Order: sequence, then C-alpha cells, then structure tokens
Amino acid sequence: MLQDRLSKIIIALICVVPVLSSCGGEEASESQVTSSESQLVTSCSPAPSTTEGEVNNTDLSIKPSIQTPSEPPVGLEVEDIVEGSGPQASAGSFLVMQYVGVSCSTGLQFDASWDRGQPFSFELGAGKVITGWDEGIAGMAVGGRRLLTIPPGKAYGSSGSGSGSIGPNETLLFIVDLLALVPTDLDKPSVSVPDEPASELVITDITEGEGPEVQSGDIVYVHYVGYSQSTNTQFDASWDRGREQYIIFPLGQATVIDGWEEGLLGMKVGGRRELVIPPDLAYGQDGAGEGIIAPNETLVFVVDLLGANAFLN
Repeated sequence: MLQDRLSKIIIALICVVPVLSSCGGEEASESQVTSSESQLVTSCSPAPSTTEGEVNNTDLSIKPSIQTPSEPPVGLEVEDIVEGSGPQASAGSFLVMQYVGVSCSTGLQFDASWDRGQPFSFELGAGKVITGWDEGIAGMAVGGRRLLTIPPGKAYGSSGSGSGSIGPNETLLFIVDLLALVPTDLDKPSVSVPDEPASELVITDITEGEGPEVQSGDIVYVHYVGYSQSTNTQFDASWDRGREQYIIFPLGQATVIDGWEEGLLGMKVGGRRELVIPPDLAYGQDGAGEGIIAPNETLVFVVDLLGANAFLN
C-alpha cells in the first residue's frame, strides 16, 4: 500500500453511518406505512437557529442549514441547490457524500457527517441506505449539492429508527453533497511503461474529465496503479484493495510525492491521467519501502480523479 510502504502518508476514509441504514438490515418500504393521513406527519416545525446570520448553502465548503417546509410533501422531492459538473451517480456507483439530516416535525438535526469530520461512503442502489437516498441521489453529479425531502414510506416508516433519533412516520430533510464517485464502468487500468527512464515529469491525459479542475489546497479522491519503470512491475494499486478503497489527501500540503503534487494540478474530475515521474520528483537516490522502490527509480502511475473539493469547514 502506498501509504504504508512509502514515506508519504495518504488517508483512506471508509465509514459507516448507522442512521442511514435500515433497522435490522431491512429498509422501510411504502408497504410498511399505511396511507392513512392520521398516521403521517401533517406539519413541520421550523428549524431552530444555531448560527448567527444566514448560511450560504451554495458554498460547499460550509456546513449547510435546512429550512423545514410548513407542510411535508406526499412524495419524494428533489431540489438541486448546486448542480455538479462531474460524473453522475447511477446504481452500482460507489459514492462519497457529506450530509445534514433534519426531522420535519421538530426542525431538529438528528445526524450530520460534517460534525464527525468524515464523509459517508456507500454503493448506490444496493439497499445500503434508505430508499429516499437511493432514489433521490440518482443522477446527481459530482460537485453538486441537493436537498432531499423524504416521506416516511421512503425513510423509516411507522417504526422510526432503532436508535429513537427518528420518530415513527417522520418526514426527513437532507442536504447532501456528492464529493466523489467510482463509476460502475470504471475499472483498474493497464499501465504502459516506457522503455527509458524519465528525466522530467511527463503528463498524459488518457481520459479528460468533465468536472472541475484540481487546484492546490483541494481535497482529492483518487484510485491509482503504480509501476517501477526499470522492472516493468507493479508495486502498488489502490484498485487491488477494492473499488471502495480510494484514497484521500490534500493537494499542496506535501503529503504525497512531488510528482503527484505537480502532476495532478489542472486535472479534471472524472479524468484518467498517466504520470511518468523522474526520481527527483519521487524517492530519489534513497528509494522507498525497504527495497520496494529502488534508488533512482522512475515511477509510472495511472491515476483516476474521482472527486475534488475545497477544504471543509
């Protein structure tokens, strides 16, 4: 693993948030919730003010605030606050999200990934989250922010959540940010190793993304494969640890080798890029990983940029 074997540290975040999972591994379906109006929430309470001044919900670096409607909707409602420009979520995609959740009847927050300082990862359409998420996030693009208003039948129904944080027949409101995704059609790439070592950084876009360009200071989400040029052998690949084992790191903070710091700048989300990195921008005359990377080794990486966003407050 690059972050274990080599001298630079990258952090992979895979976390589980119970409140989004159905109780006992079963989701609340519409059949579990009767259509009787007496059993449904009939009004929503305004969310209490927790911050001074208004929050700019179009700024994805700031935790958003949620205003509850006066009446809960009958069906699932989806509103794009910010439309992303990266790849779109579809069933089978592995997503990385930030979110805030509020109960409609109380106006109170019951959960927020922002408060834990970690995003939430899951596979869309696999029944790992409530139905309102599986349906409401489909089609959302990386870099977007969306408001989901979810009726009880697509949330936790007449039972509520097992923890008691969500009451029976509760309408839920979420603001979700799609930070990154691993598309269903994206697989581990092959790597073409040059015959000669490199004397300078060589950048080749295999696929140009359609999302925003990476800037210094962004948090980036990537998959990668790494080869040693002299031996034409793979020394590491995040793909081999699983589709969900992407890595996350801040660009421009000296947490990765210089060849990555320079080579990823300007790359667009959704793109695939080859980096041929000379020794002086990699591990130089010392090598790394107790012989895994030899001294004065040229390294070849193919990197998939899954997402990028500014430092989160």
